Amino acid sequence: MSTPNKVLTSKGYSILKESLTKDEVKQIEEELTVKPRTLQKFATAVPEFKIYAESTARYYLPRAWAADIFGPPEAVTVKPGIPLPPTVTFKGTPYPYQQEIIDKFVGQGANGLICVPCGRGKTFMALAIAIKLGKRFLIVVDKEFLMNQWKGEIERYIDGARIGIIQGDSHQCGTEVVVSKGLGLSEMKKLAKEAGLKVSGTKEELTNRLIEAKIDVGPKTETVEYDITICMIQTICLRDYPVDTFSGYGFTIFDECHHLGAQYFSGVLRKIQTPHMLGLSATPDRDDGLTKVFEYYLGKPVYQEKTREPDPTVQVKALWYHNDDPAYADLPLDWRGELVTARLMTQVVTCKARTEFVLEHLKDLVTDPRRKVLVLSERRDHLAQIDAGLPEATSRGYYVGGMKQADLDTNAETCQVLLATYAMASEAMNIKALNAMIMASPRKKVEQSTGRILRTTVDKRVIEPLIIDVIDQHETYVRQWQLRQRYYKKCAYSIEHVGKQIKDDRGKPAVVPENCLIVL
Repeated sequence: MSTPNKVLTSKGYSILKESLTKDEVKQIEEELTVKPRTLQKFATAVPEFKIYAESTARYYLPRAWAADIFGPPEAVTVKPGIPLPPTVTFKGTPYPYQQEIIDKFVGQGANGLICVPCGRGKTFMALAIAIKLGKRFLIVVDKEFLMNQWKGEIERYIDGARIGIIQGDSHQCGTEVVVSKGLGLSEMKKLAKEAGLKVSGTKEELTNRLIEAKIDVGPKTETVEYDITICMIQTICLRDYPVDTFSGYGFTIFDECHHLGAQYFSGVLRKIQTPHMLGLSATPDRDDGLTKVFEYYLGKPVYQEKTREPDPTVQVKALWYHNDDPAYADLPLDWRGELVTARLMTQVVTCKARTEFVLEHLKDLVTDPRRKVLVLSERRDHLAQIDAGLPEATSRGYYVGGMKQADLDTNAETCQVLLATYAMASEAMNIKALNAMIMASPRKKVEQSTGRILRTTVDKRVIEPLIIDVIDQHETYVRQWQLRQRYYKKCAYSIEHVGKQIKDDRGKPAVVPENCLIVL
């Protein structure tokens, strides 16, 4: 029997080299060699990288791209995955719009992306899809707090599942024989007491006493079958795995899949190949042009909402900040005369007068006990300055990378003010009580960050959501505001300008009065 030419394998879509024309080889090597697009003038050349592999006889290609170019595979060696036991059940009830998305994804082959704004229930829908497919499944994340969050959501919505973790030295995947530790001294004393034996003496004496009474005190082995394994992407990328490592899994969920466009993280797509694969993201479009990397592997969006549904109840307070102090106002330039954006950010967040300006509005917010405020900055030092300026009576806590999950959860539950980095707020922060945010440092894209205060449906809100957007006077930051404003208008948010400078009839600067909603 002849060897199939086109095969879907654990390494990707495999095709014989001898079957290809020169033009097809050229197409593979050109289209699947990529590099990030950079907009910075005179930037150092960015290295390109391949998103395909090859042996002496075959190319191994991203499967969605290859199927579009060469047609469906003639054979499939990827195993279908082990069925979930009947005791594993889903106990959530999707909203009608969620059910529509779930049915559409499964109905179109259960491969591709689901791209919806924050608060629409991506995690919930992904778990519902997984149970509907009925196979063991993997979840790939890039941050430890996301791993913990997924574990919590699984425990909330799925009954009867055994959850494994792949992180560092932990490799809870498929079937594992677990050896428990022997009993501790206190446990031995308890057993001895229950058996009517003498409980005094050393651990060795207690062990001998229990053994003589035919009571097992040694380590025990248990065979564990993991139905779901949550994988840290860094661990997967760092290590080489045997070909059949993930063969028992029939479905993979890639959370925040926009990260998979990066050269290092894209390696996970060549290591995990399951029959069905789902990428989740609220913001799949990458500025560097590498969205195509993960779309070539996972497929195009099966469902996508680029903008939130209009919500005129959301208020945006646009605070225009002006300061003539050269330490804040002057533009830092390099030897080519180009703006050094990192240094400008430092000037902005270290400006004490500006921090006081932010604090003034934050202090006003927290006088309303209904407010639960998220304060966001690019820099942790800036958060510390804001923290130091708050009244002692204001309950506040940090929500930044490197913190223990228990501390994150405690702060999220008990603090009126959460001091967080954009990095933490841009991905899967799930704190439904949040209803206000302050953008304490400039930011270009805010789709994900603003979504953190919109997780409560309109009918259940105790107060209207409020976004305080601080706009700095520098031209680059004014342009960023224009992008944010465009997004706010698409979402039908109500925008109030405070302190915006305009020109009067004589061409001289004027200021928009506070609480003015319309500028003529």
